[in-house]
Amino acid sequence: MNQPRSSNQPPSTETTASPQLRQEWAELRTLLLAPEQTQLTELRDRIDQTEIDARSVGNVLAEAIALRGKQDERLTAALTPHVQTALTSSVRRTPHVIAEAIAPIMGPAIRQAIVHALQGMMQSFNQTIDHSLSLKGLAWRIEAWRTGRPFAEVVLLHTLRFRVEQLFLIHRDTGLLLHHVASDTAVIHDQQLVSGMLTAIQAFVQDTFNTQRGQTLNTLEVGECRLLIEQGSQAILACVVRGTAPGYLRAQVQQTLESIQLDYADAFAAFDGNPSGFDATHDRLMECIQTQYDTPRTTISPMTWATFALIFFAIAFWSWTSYQSNQRWQRMAQNIRAMPGIVVTTLERDGHSITLEGLRDPLAAHPEELLAEEGIPREHINAHWTPFYSLDPQFVGERATLLLHPPETATLHYNDGRLTASGTAQENWAIHARQVAALLPGIHEYRDEDLRVVSRADLIAQLNRTSFSFESGSSTLSEQELSKLAPVQRLLEDLRQSARVASGGARIVVEVIGDADPAGPEIMNFLLATARAHAVLAALGGATAYPPLTLSASVEPTSLTGQKRGGTASTPNARRRTTLLVTIKQAVSHSDSAP
Repeated sequence: MNQPRSSNQPPSTETTASPQLRQEWAELRTLLLAPEQTQLTELRDRIDQTEIDARSVGNVLAEAIALRGKQDERLTAALTPHVQTALTSSVRRTPHVIAEAIAPIMGPAIRQAIVHALQGMMQSFNQTIDHSLSLKGLAWRIEAWRTGRPFAEVVLLHTLRFRVEQLFLIHRDTGLLLHHVASDTAVIHDQQLVSGMLTAIQAFVQDTFNTQRGQTLNTLEVGECRLLIEQGSQAILACVVRGTAPGYLRAQVQQTLESIQLDYADAFAAFDGNPSGFDATHDRLMECIQTQYDTPRTTISPMTWATFALIFFAIAFWSWTSYQSNQRWQRMAQNIRAMPGIVVTTLERDGHSITLEGLRDPLAAHPEELLAEEGIPREHINAHWTPFYSLDPQFVGERATLLLHPPETATLHYNDGRLTASGTAQENWAIHARQVAALLPGIHEYRDEDLRVVSRADLIAQLNRTSFSFESGSSTLSEQELSKLAPVQRLLEDLRQSARVASGGARIVVEVIGDADPAGPEIMNFLLATARAHAVLAALGGATAYPPLTLSASVEPTSLTGQKRGGTASTPNARRRTTLLVTIKQAVSHSDSAP
């Protein structure tokens, strides 16, 4: 507790000092402590205000990172997780920003990779094609089958002149691998291990064989592979070659090594085990990666010519057969469309199947028959026809003949809508024809002025008046009598047509009756009359020439008595004749016959 000041104590200096004295004390304090006070104020501001420290750190951050990165890999190890995390987060949030940033790099890289892949594929394909149609190619196919390798790989192995597969850039003093490049087809193992082995082999050779200083191993050969080693003052460039390397390849490798040592002299001088400074040598080393194949012969093998000829003739044969097939189809289609009585609406060919649709007159020919004659199986033809009546002249006349069914002695002729009947016909057929002809499609007029209409009674009367004369003692018809046969035959034909339409079972019988005069013996006269009847019957065509007419030969029963049928006498000339007798005989039923 503060004790109360005694009243008899003297007063304090501060309280008793005058204002002028206090001012003087302040000026003295400022003069003595001003620098330290200023530094304390600045230190307090730095502690309280972080912006000042950030500005100061930013001024030296780049130099600090550069200096720390040269010392060791601790800065890289410390920053790698944070950089990876930041990059991953950025890709997830804004992937298009990263895509746009790496697009200038990825585009050329992708195009270059595609070009290299296509070049390798086309080269392999060309090599395979060049040798696939030759005798050597057949032997290689057998080798591929025997060894289980792809044929393209066997072709490459046999046609490869040389191929640079890998290059190793090695630091000479330490034996560390600075950079490595390889072709697309190379089998890559541990590059660091290979680099160390090369250095070890180099040292082993020098120590074992006690070589002079400056003499180094420059070639290793194992099977198909050869290792070309070029020694430099700073580095070693080892080139792995498959096949027989040309002379210029070693010079190219040597020039590449010299240019790298010249351009990267500073990197070699400051090398501390980190090979990242030599990544830029990639393109220069890749110039040494090359492949060369045996140039194929300019002449084509006989088997290739034979194959090309076979392909050519196969294509020519296919083209010719296709052309012939197309021409044949066009010809068939044209013939079908030109067939009378046919209206084609659909005519299609789908492979081996043919579809036909349209209109067809019943009297027209079937188009399927035409296609079958051309060798097309009927099961491949699908035809659908709708019937109709064609007005083609040949079908109108044929249809009239089928529907009117004229007798054989009558003829129907159609011309320009007019149907004309001619010849000889029965009266009932002529009446029927006049009634039906005008109703037939395509017939506008029916004419029968040239048709001779006869009845059965008239025919019988005319035949009964017919006779054939003979010379005395002869059974041979003279030329004059033979001229009577044609009219008689027409009458018999007309009678035959009449008999075909006869009803009631009536039978028409035509008798050829022979006769002779009484001169001479009776038996000779009888034989002569019989011979004359048979001669006329044979001249008319025989007994069966006019079915259903019945023709027979007979002899006048009263010829020897001088009396003809009917009881009248006859002259000798009249008795040297053969006559016809037509009778109609009704069929006798069983009820009318005698018991």
